[in-house]
Amino acid sequence: MNTKNNNIGLYIHIPFCKSKCLYCDYPSTTNNRIQDKYFEYLLKEIDLYNLEIKQNYINEKYKNTLKISTVFLGGGTPTYVDVKQIDRVFRKLNNLNIEFDPFEITIESNPETLNKEKLHEYYSLGINRLSLGIQTFDNDILKIMNRLYDNEIIERNYYLARRYFSNINFDFILGLPGDNMKVLENNLKLIEKLKPDHVSYYMFDDDHDTPLKRLLEKGKMKLPEYEYIENGFNLIIEELNKMGYKRYEISNWAKEGYECKHNLIYWNNENYHGFGLSAGGHYNNIRYTKTWDFKEYFEKIDNNQIPYDYYNENILLDELTEELFMGLRLIYGISVEKLKNKYGKLYEEFSKNLFQGASDLIEVDERIRMNEKGLDLSKMVFEKILEARETMKGYEG
Repeated sequence: MNTKNNNIGLYIHIPFCKSKCLYCDYPSTTNNRIQDKYFEYLLKEIDLYNLEIKQNYINEKYKNTLKISTVFLGGGTPTYVDVKQIDRVFRKLNNLNIEFDPFEITIESNPETLNKEKLHEYYSLGINRLSLGIQTFDNDILKIMNRLYDNEIIERNYYLARRYFSNINFDFILGLPGDNMKVLENNLKLIEKLKPDHVSYYMFDDDHDTPLKRLLEKGKMKLPEYEYIENGFNLIIEELNKMGYKRYEISNWAKEGYECKHNLIYWNNENYHGFGLSAGGHYNNIRYTKTWDFKEYFEKIDNNQIPYDYYNENILLDELTEELFMGLRLIYGISVEKLKNKYGKLYEEFSKNLFQGASDLIEVDERIRMNEKGLDLSKMVFEKILEARETMKGYEG
């Protein structure tokens, strides 16, 4: 474990939804009959992890120093399941062999799943951040994408949530079929009216196998032109800045002090664990993901095995690659002093190779970061990082 920062994040995957959206590629199910079984096995998985902590991490050096600082309940739609299931998970986490005292607990939600009783119970459980999957305020696009709410439901339940939550995020997707400048301008007007504390605005990615991708390939739906995506994203940057939101990551904006603390753990390449189907983790140079298959998930836990799909002990070159990949997503980038202290000559050689290929996309002073052009062409920057890594294979410094 990293003794300089003993805070750890937790991600918990809750894979249940009322309906499946056309663009979704996350592991989720509408089969509510297995909900009780899934949570039983999720609790068993936490027990297996707790045993691993006891065997490997708890000694005089670390005792009473490791702390769970953030929790993120993702999905799926965590607010679709019975609140008693969330309560069971929190009770189990309170019995971990390390301190469970998070200062940020986020729950993802679709607007139609919220009501006064649920919101009160989440608040009582200590959940203090709500992430609403809005995607768009356009009712026609919502209906086509199989979202089960409209503008009226969004506004009503948002104001209801405000009685309990002082930290609310809106998630949007730019570039869904039917999206256009008029839709975007209306989205921005409603952001200004409702004033969430945090806004995530992601570009639609059609690389993944989803029902929407298959409809696109058959010509039954069409994506907006790239020119709109480019101009639309520039408008988002400009308008959110006017509203007082600070862009701190490629696709994320926040009011002062409302940056997502859990996601910053990812972007700063720090320690976190993931529980549940498909959940990922990174600790002590180990990178892993859990299986995406329900049957395999249940079988491995029945055999007292943590249900890994991928498990790798990173060499230093892997860690540096991942740190640059994640950290350069942040607008303020990464401390050069931190990289030099952590990776020494490896960073110096790596950066030489990276700058040869991306000198017009990256700038360096006390920090290494993407410049404005780099942020616009971030995919190219990430490709250059991978190219630089290839040139460094076998480097022993």
